[in-house]
Amino acid sequence: MAVGRLALAVVLALVVAACGWQLRGAGGGGFEGVPVAIGGSIDNRFSNRLAERLRGLDATVVEQAADARVVIEILEASSRRRTVATDADGFASEYELRYQIRFSLRAGGRAGPDQATFSSQTVRTSASYPADPGNLQGRDAEEEDLRRDLRDDALQLLLSRVGRRL
Repeated sequence: MAVGRLALAVVLALVVAACGWQLRGAGGGGFEGVPVAIGGSIDNRFSNRLAERLRGLDATVVEQAADARVVIEILEASSRRRTVATDADGFASEYELRYQIRFSLRAGGRAGPDQATFSSQTVRTSASYPADPGNLQGRDAEEEDLRRDLRDDALQLLLSRVGRRL
């Protein structure tokens, strides 16, 4: 019986692999070998993280728009915290952290004739976390970790949208 289950699992794995199915985020999303430039007024950490993610998708990150097929123009990247629940004394008991990236795409110098500039788009991510008034330092560290995770999630959403346009 166990051998039959193992054989069935192997056959199913081969069928899934043969049809080209991949987990979301596992493939290159159309970036393989595509020269991409990053523009906009963003800090170096954000730009470096975006470039790292692009390289992970096998894109070629270039400095100049003239050398790129597409330019990802980051118009704004921001986060915001708001109180979503309070305790009986009126103190925050839960916060929500939101992260958003507003961006546009434009054709670089190596773009084909069918590539144009797209209007700005926004990707948003959010998560809630409990507030611990007795542990402000721990809360701040948790918020910073969550902000980094939300940024990475927003970058994944951005790259998914860009990849569909290539």
